[in-house]
Amino acid sequence: MFRRFSIKTAVTASLAGFALLAAGCSNSQDSADSADSSDEKMEATSEERIAAVGLGDADTVLALGETPVAIAPWAGSNDGVGPWSEDLLGAAEPTLIRDTSAGFDQQHIEAIAATDPTKIIAVNHSIDDETKKRFETIAPTTLHSSEDSDWQIPWEKQVETIAKALDKEDEGQKLIDETNAAFENFREDHPELQGKTAAIALPSDNQLSLYTSGDGRGQFIEDLGFVIPEELQETDGEFYRTIAAENFSEYNQVDYLFIVDWEGAADKIKSLEAFQNIDAVKNGNVFYFDDLTGTAMSLPNPRTIPYSISKFTEKLTEKPSDSTK
Repeated sequence: MFRRFSIKTAVTASLAGFALLAAGCSNSQDSADSADSSDEKMEATSEERIAAVGLGDADTVLALGETPVAIAPWAGSNDGVGPWSEDLLGAAEPTLIRDTSAGFDQQHIEAIAATDPTKIIAVNHSIDDETKKRFETIAPTTLHSSEDSDWQIPWEKQVETIAKALDKEDEGQKLIDETNAAFENFREDHPELQGKTAAIALPSDNQLSLYTSGDGRGQFIEDLGFVIPEELQETDGEFYRTIAAENFSEYNQVDYLFIVDWEGAADKIKSLEAFQNIDAVKNGNVFYFDDLTGTAMSLPNPRTIPYSISKFTEKLTEKPSDSTK
């Protein structure tokens, strides 16, 4: 079972907090370009016209057989989805509602309304009461349960919530079963990794920010069978913990260290003696993942999880010297 944390704020001053938003939130553009619309309204696959404006919610909507008319994309996405969902999106050109990490302003609301949605899905997001009211004047709106914190919704609950909203609960359960089977296959294929301690972290300057099990990346490695030591991830309700170079010895609690190389930030951290002295690094058990894979892990859903597992498997089969690439 995962521990769930309450998040104090959706936008923090630290790079670790920024990376959650950067890896899973909308691109920042000038306000005039914050919504990209195609000249003609796209045809949905049913009578529903779904605005999927929670981050990663579009993947689940697509997996359930519906094509959104609007998507809130994460940073770096040109079409609103990653390579894990491009086959399902096909030639469709949904309206992209960009730059929503700090909330939905009037222009965002108008852009969503212009797509004439029959449903608004905003499960993986931070929606305040005022925004909820404005959404509901446009179309019936689905958010995450009050039991879960913003940005930290268990992927199974995300699927269940969206599937219920689309009256596709059987299809949603099938997706959950298939995704859990993918995790189970990995665990069966790698019995030597089960129960091993591990950490997944983001480098910045002279520090490594650890993702706790309250974050999608932490949840992901735990679902693979790794264990994040409780002592290492103790926080005051945050989804990450920043550890400075002088305290890198704390990472000696783990057998494996996974680094999300966001925009090449790993190069500097590799040059630090304190990093090279971490046991997992000395033992050749450090693996680096590009920012696209980091994004997929940060938005766990039935489309990103198989993609992330495949990338994880590729890395684990590399020679230690190759894993730094």
